Amino acid sequence: MVSIVLVHGAFVDGSSWSHVIPYLQAAGHYAIAVQQPLTSIEDDVAKVKTAIGTIKSGPIVLVGHSFGGLVISEAAHNNPSVSALVYIAAFGFDQGESASQVGKNYTPLPSAQQFVADGAGRLVLPQDQFLKYFCPDVEEKEAKVLAAAQGPCDAVRFGYVAGPPAWKEHPSYYIVAENDQIIQPEMLEFFAERMKPKKTIRIPASHAVPASHPKKVADLILEAAKAVAE
Repeated sequence: MVSIVLVHGAFVDGSSWSHVIPYLQAAGHYAIAVQQPLTSIEDDVAKVKTAIGTIKSGPIVLVGHSFGGLVISEAAHNNPSVSALVYIAAFGFDQGESASQVGKNYTPLPSAQQFVADGAGRLVLPQDQFLKYFCPDVEEKEAKVLAAAQGPCDAVRFGYVAGPPAWKEHPSYYIVAENDQIIQPEMLEFFAERMKPKKTIRIPASHAVPASHPKKVADLILEAAKAVAE
């Protein structure tokens, strides 16, 4: 049995993996969706490391969506417990890079102007903008639930400077969301090409790939799990 640790990004919570998890469990694996605090990258990384520490045996596959890609890259660095990484429309920074710095190389997306600060100064996407940009290919009823459950995130994470990336240490897999309106698809392609993963798949999907195409996401995760179990 492989343990699969699912790490969500900003503006969602662990329930965003709810359609992926049944496929992983049906294949006989242990799956856990970490509830990220989204208060800082450091806090998120610490939460993932704690989750890894609760797993006492067997291979571990880390899966990161969106900012979760940065988190798994940091959490798995120099961590022999981790066997593989799966990036789902996720940031795949190299050492010294940040979201704001890399983002300057790409045309800004309209969604970037829609984030607003909540009462605590953390960023959220209003429901109408969430449905329009984050998950336009998700059924409206479910999309509204995702919007209602979204996790506000700190703004400082966009300037967080990445450390040595774990994708240089562990086998990696990557999904490009070709219709992403939160992270530029061209940026996702850049990460995938530079990372040289064992496999890259492209899905004509929005940023909310785990919700809109859960089986395709699960299939790639299961491929990674099979490889580390052999």
